[in-house]
Amino acid sequence: TRTALVEISPGTAVVFGEAPPGLEVIPFALSTPEDRAAIANAVGASSSILNVGGQLANGLMPMQGLVRLAPETLSAIQAGAKPLVSGGYNIGTLAQGGKISAQIRWLPVSGVTAVGLVAAIGPALAMVAMQAQLSEISGMARENLQLTETVLNTVRREQWTKLSGMASAMSGAIEEANAVGQVTQLLWENVSRSESELRAHRELFLGNVSEHSSALSSRGTPRERRQYIQRSGEAIVLDVQCLVVAHKAWFEYQALRAARARASSDLQDRRLAETIGDNATLEYQRVVDELAAVLTPLTRELSILAELPGKPMIPLPGTRKDGDFVARAAKRLLATVERVSTLVRPSAGPLERPEACAVEQLDRVEQDLRILRWHLDGGESLVALATARERGALDALPGARDQLLIALTDERLLIADLADFRREGLVERGVPIGDVRYVRFRDGDPSGRAEIDVITKDDNLTWRFGKGSASNPSVRELAALLADRMDIPAAERIALRELPAAESAAKQLAG
Repeated sequence: TRTALVEISPGTAVVFGEAPPGLEVIPFALSTPEDRAAIANAVGASSSILNVGGQLANGLMPMQGLVRLAPETLSAIQAGAKPLVSGGYNIGTLAQGGKISAQIRWLPVSGVTAVGLVAAIGPALAMVAMQAQLSEISGMARENLQLTETVLNTVRREQWTKLSGMASAMSGAIEEANAVGQVTQLLWENVSRSESELRAHRELFLGNVSEHSSALSSRGTPRERRQYIQRSGEAIVLDVQCLVVAHKAWFEYQALRAARARASSDLQDRRLAETIGDNATLEYQRVVDELAAVLTPLTRELSILAELPGKPMIPLPGTRKDGDFVARAAKRLLATVERVSTLVRPSAGPLERPEACAVEQLDRVEQDLRILRWHLDGGESLVALATARERGALDALPGARDQLLIALTDERLLIADLADFRREGLVERGVPIGDVRYVRFRDGDPSGRAEIDVITKDDNLTWRFGKGSASNPSVRELAALLADRMDIPAAERIALRELPAAESAAKQLAG
């Protein structure tokens, strides 16, 4: 192998040797020559790991820059298989154009030697972290800039002109610093008075996004959240895109400021660089969290709408409002957040029809599953699916009709009005599995209809299935699966025993 990666902080590795095509290498331009030498010396001191066949070939290979070991990067290196391990390194291949273009060795940060490297590098890590994050948010902003410009009719052009102008100035300063290899005095003077205005723009759009987040979380039902997104979808998209641009410009300013302080001969300035890096990282995560809080429900609703027949109702930038446009917009938004946050759940994978499937219209199951997948949480599995009529509790769901879609997962019991689900993708009710107290299966109806009674912590439910359902193994399996989950917590048992004593004492006091 002619390429080696040494992970020096979680998710960030230094590239030694050739930089193969297919890996985006981040230059060390904002790090001082002393920091770069410290990194090289620390890695060089770990010769027992870097040796090839017991000897270091041609001395230490030159450092090329940084690589973000994002999931997609590791997937490309690993070629979809568990990597081999040799001499403390993972061994992988990088493919391009359908052919293997390079073999790569990389040392995970969890290795003992890597831990020693982190300790040896010390303060240089703050700039390494900022450069890696700067690369992330720069890529994210490039993807979003075009979308922002399509919705300028909803924001004052003067405000956008100022924001985009300052963002361009910061990006230009970063490019100049990369070109000359440092943040020069003249370069810093050109941008040094921008912080207050950059912060004002950033806080403005961060506040807007926070308001969207609060508005969504305060809506008590899925229908109310859907209605808010229908009214405010375009404003949400705009505020998110503007926040990304404003945050990118602010973060670039902090990177320039930290690089300038790190290059100073004054010890206090060099310590200040570490503080700037630490604070910027915390602020970076705060923005990511706000983006996640808004974009997670937004992308879920957009994805559901993209699966529904008919015309979507959420307004989005541009003139086209068809399902294909909504699907593309949803994917773009989700990809945006996934670049900077693990808090937003990945795209929901397809659901397979469960073995216990008692749906009357089997030809609709595939479509139902495409919508239902967006209502499941990450890692949640579908166990059973059925349609039934709710008997004796038709008022349990707001505006409910008598036909329901029932989905049992390993975590919840999801209940939806079937018509609303197929028309709007709504699931109005979710019961935690831990709330199921008692289940009874009844098959004595003369028409061969089965019924299932489910007593939960708060409700009594009775579902009536179609003709001949008493002999349907899927209906019986649904009842059995629910019965397996019956549970009365110890606290409720104790409360039941204590209730008569408490009532007796109350009567004595009243007498």
